[in-house]
Amino acid sequence: MNLTPEIKLELERRARQTKDKHEHTRLCVILARSEGISPELIAQAHRISVSSVFQYLADYEKNKTRHDPRGGSESKLNKKQTEELIEHLQKITYLKAKSIFKYVEERYEVKYSIPGMIFWLKEHGFIYKQPIKVPGKLDPAKQEAFIEKYEDLKKTLPNDHEIYFLDAVHPEFQSQSVNGWVKKGEIKTLPTTSKQYRLHFIGAVKLKDMKVVAQEYKTVNAENMIEFLKNLEASSCASRIHVICDNGRANKNKAIQGYLPMSKIEMHYLPAYSPNLNSIERLWKIMRELKTYNRCYDKFDDFRKEIHKFFFEDIPKMVNVLEKRITDKFQRITLNHVVIPAA
Repeated sequence: MNLTPEIKLELERRARQTKDKHEHTRLCVILARSEGISPELIAQAHRISVSSVFQYLADYEKNKTRHDPRGGSESKLNKKQTEELIEHLQKITYLKAKSIFKYVEERYEVKYSIPGMIFWLKEHGFIYKQPIKVPGKLDPAKQEAFIEKYEDLKKTLPNDHEIYFLDAVHPEFQSQSVNGWVKKGEIKTLPTTSKQYRLHFIGAVKLKDMKVVAQEYKTVNAENMIEFLKNLEASSCASRIHVICDNGRANKNKAIQGYLPMSKIEMHYLPAYSPNLNSIERLWKIMRELKTYNRCYDKFDDFRKEIHKFFFEDIPKMVNVLEKRITDKFQRITLNHVVIPAA
């Protein structure tokens, strides 16, 4: 078997990168035979039969190097059908491989086994996972328009102006169970609390130097929002403060509109249903990871002390972490999901 240097380099690259041990063996057999090693020695080195060596070599002549538990050629679909099926599966989320199997059989008159269909899906980059939930009324076009407007604001921002992302958060005195590393076979429990108390914070973050301003309130309403904005003004030397926030009642009301002309604050409202465009949401996620996920507090006072510790003690000590995780590299959401019920 004579291989060109280019083909050998490609096969060696694939052998290093593949995670499929069967494919790795096939590639090593082909490379070893091209280097003049006898089938018997190759079989001994890889602990396979001599007949398997000859089968792998014969498969290579048919342009097959990947392992297929079904046997036979790598795909029963031609190139055009494969590309069309991939495009179809990117638009529609099937719940079962059996449903895809039926679609392929009806559309292309090609029949796979269920294991064969699953193998095909994995070979073409599909995995079994949940779609990300997004609000049904989310408007990607409005989000793109906001991002464009935000980028323009940053480019033209005077040196004595600042941008803050603002939001309210309501940490709950209730255990929140999330995925974590648990020993296989062990059922790990998490106690829950009987009372559903919660705290109410308003916060704002400036990405430029990761300055965080936060304050606890008994409730989040227009009056307390104005008080927070006044504190934000007092903490800043900027001549103009641009505040990016959602359209919640506390942020957008007659009292706020009456206050703004007398302040140095300019509000920029996000499109509806767009928490992915508010960078401070990432701060809330860090807070939950450190203080609420998979944790149970015996007393509400203990819970409140830990949340206060996060806002007023921990944040200044973790600026490097915040700078890496809290950015304005917004997640862009595409509405691309249609559900096909299980047959």
